[in-house]
Amino acid sequence: MAKIKEQLKKEIYDCRFHADLMSLKVKELRTYDTSLNVVLAIASSGSIASWTIWDEYAIYWGGLIALSQLITALKPIFPFHKHVHTLNHRCYKQELLFLELIEMWQNLNDKSENESTIKTRLSYLTKQINENEFFDDDDGFEFSKRMQDKAQSMTEDFLVTKYNIK
Repeated sequence: MAKIKEQLKKEIYDCRFHADLMSLKVKELRTYDTSLNVVLAIASSGSIASWTIWDEYAIYWGGLIALSQLITALKPIFPFHKHVHTLNHRCYKQELLFLELIEMWQNLNDKSENESTIKTRLSYLTKQINENEFFDDDDGFEFSKRMQDKAQSMTEDFLVTKYNIK
């Protein structure tokens, strides 16, 4: 029983860590996407009024418009919105898989499910989790060391606070 409990505990930690990591990446990508969209909105709406009101700052507005055109041209190369959508979907699925692991943890602790059943379920869930954590080359995400450290801290705090898993 101790072996399966330790295995389950490791899978719970790993699953939660990846859910937290994906969540942090979603926040980062949303920030980039929002920033680009703000620049585009300012340049497109502000440029019309600015040409008639602020003739003396025309060079700055011209630069802003040029920047917005460059962003518009490069935006397909940096598909932040697509990545946010992909990661949101994966995050949601990871959370559901995590909750199934927690249910197994609780069932193992209160002995409402036998070890054999838990082993079978754990094997099946582990495959699903690995599949969910795999990204195609098109969606190759880089997770910085700082982001990984923050996710690790979030995971440890969450598991101890909510489930008393150390």
